[in-house]
Amino acid sequence: MAGGEMVDSTAANRTADSSQGRWLRPIVEAMRPGHWIKNGFVVAPVLFSMRFVEPLACVQALVGGGAFCLLSSGVYLLNDVCDRQADRAHPVKRRRPVASGRLSPSVAAAAGILLLIAGITVAVVMSLPLRSDQPLYGSALILWAGCYLVLNLLYSFWLKAHMIIDVIVVALGFVLRAMAGAAAISVPVSPWLVVCTFTLCLFIALTKRRGEIAALSPESAAAARATNRAYEPGDIEHMLTVSAALAILTYALYCLAPGTVSRVGSAHLVWTVPIVVYGMFRYNRITRNASDYDPVSVMLRDKIMWIVLVGYVVWTGLILTYGGHPSVGGIVDVNILVG
Repeated sequence: MAGGEMVDSTAANRTADSSQGRWLRPIVEAMRPGHWIKNGFVVAPVLFSMRFVEPLACVQALVGGGAFCLLSSGVYLLNDVCDRQADRAHPVKRRRPVASGRLSPSVAAAAGILLLIAGITVAVVMSLPLRSDQPLYGSALILWAGCYLVLNLLYSFWLKAHMIIDVIVVALGFVLRAMAGAAAISVPVSPWLVVCTFTLCLFIALTKRRGEIAALSPESAAAARATNRAYEPGDIEHMLTVSAALAILTYALYCLAPGTVSRVGSAHLVWTVPIVVYGMFRYNRITRNASDYDPVSVMLRDKIMWIVLVGYVVWTGLILTYGGHPSVGGIVDVNILVG
């Protein structure tokens, strides 16, 4: 009898594990953990504020990035529920858990809401206790996380159907990530952070639109995304050229801005501009020729882009740390620029 009960118990446990795996794995897949790399923009302010040598600031930045991983995954789940019909007409997106039927819309929606609540909760906990000497009395992280959530819900339910507005909203989502990262470590938001992030991410969003339109037939592209019907290839290329030029120009101006030079102690941050130019030009080329136009997939597969990214972070960190040393600080004379 005891042996039979043990067999029945083992079988029941296996059934429960199998049942749990049937919904847990699709939920994790629908959370798109590979896309968490986008939340690197939350961590970026700890580098440019020169606080990357402070352990507490690094922990705060990482926790803030974790909050946005939860928020972005929650948004992905809700977006997949809203787009499941259109995704089924897409050759790649139809394999997503909700569109393929591996994850029910009700379970996906519930998981998405829980993730959003968890993300906002982390932001609230990080903002306590409130401090009156911080912007918005210490509640800036909550504000930017809330704005990110509202903006993405508006995008999922309405704004993504409007040409040009759709890519602007995507870029603004990255701006809010960066502003939240600044709030997480209690540093003021620089206007350069806003314009540099916006122009760069507008360029990235446009490359995704170009790839989707080029990779699919006109009927499939329109079925997958309503705005694809409105974008003309010539328009996309023009917008890409303008956004790339703006991104490079605003970054170069940031490197030479008096506030940046004063904080670094020199104008040596300008030596990172060639890396930025190379990275943008290469990204433009590989997304043009890639069969998979998703920017995250392209980035994860391209080893040279990883070398460029790591090289940029290391080089920038070295310049921010040692660029103001008297032995090298005067090599580039910023007074010639301003005087």
